[in-house]
Amino acid sequence: MEHKAKQVLIVMSTTMAVMCANAQPDARAIAEASLNKLAAADALAVDISIADEAVLHDGFKVRNYREGDVLLSRQEGFLFSRNGSVVDQQIAFNGESVFGIGKNLEVFATVEMPDGTTVETAMDALTENMGAYLPGRDLFYEDAAAGIFDGVTDGQYLGVMPVNGRSCHYTAFRSEDVDWHLWIGETDGLPCKYMITSRWISGQPEFEMTFSNWNLSPDIDADSFTLKKPGGFAEVTFNAMQP
Repeated sequence: MEHKAKQVLIVMSTTMAVMCANAQPDARAIAEASLNKLAAADALAVDISIADEAVLHDGFKVRNYREGDVLLSRQEGFLFSRNGSVVDQQIAFNGESVFGIGKNLEVFATVEMPDGTTVETAMDALTENMGAYLPGRDLFYEDAAAGIFDGVTDGQYLGVMPVNGRSCHYTAFRSEDVDWHLWIGETDGLPCKYMITSRWISGQPEFEMTFSNWNLSPDIDADSFTLKKPGGFAEVTFNAMQP
């Protein structure tokens, strides 16, 4: 009897081990680990490719493509660059002032920021008060994981899929107004692609941002985040830079 009991325990232990081995990975844990890895970096640089959709008044859905890059130091500043057929811009903050160059419109904007302005409060001020656009900024905050998961009601792990030649974990989440998706590199744990679907806007337009060439120790110098007015460019407000 004792021998049979031991056999039962062995079978149960083996079954539990198989179940654990075959258990679905935790989508939230994978996504949070990736965002926390970015948050732990004092500086980062990455190339970006953006596709976002707009639904015209007749319901016709169009997609706009842009490419660019992000350079960010948590203590010193940031530079967001993007260019495409509709917009070609650089937006920067050097710890004292914010700058904007609109190459397609040939305009330049600058605003001196209050003492104590941080990288994150500068990003907030630019987007919320000045009408500037910083693509994917919600992934670059130090508390990005807490912010992005606020209001999430469901999450799914959907396997390993290729993104631009990289094997990436595919995680997807739902909140009240949007579904958002994050693909995460299987080997480096860094974001491969980020997509947001606006469920309650007509046509459910999508924003998609693909990442490549991550560098968590980029070279940064005194001029990395200071933009100068190009010759012949008109000085405008940030709101006037928007296409």
